[in-house]
Amino acid sequence: GAKDIILGELTKRVHRIFPDADVRVKPMMTLPAINTDASKHEKEQISRTVQEMFEEADMWLVSD
Repeated sequence: GAKDIILGELTKRVHRIFPDADVRVKPMMTLPAINTDASKHEKEQISRTVQEMFEEADMWLVSD
């Protein structure tokens, strides 16, 4: 389903920056939260990555 597609895409993008990151996705009804013990700079990088991912969703979030 959508969760698996989102997890796959997010993992791919986050691992480009942080190869050892443990990436998880959970359904949310509000704005997405990024829970991490990363530094402020690293959290900003992750936030930008997530934002770009959803801005480009029409290119990767498709059903087969």
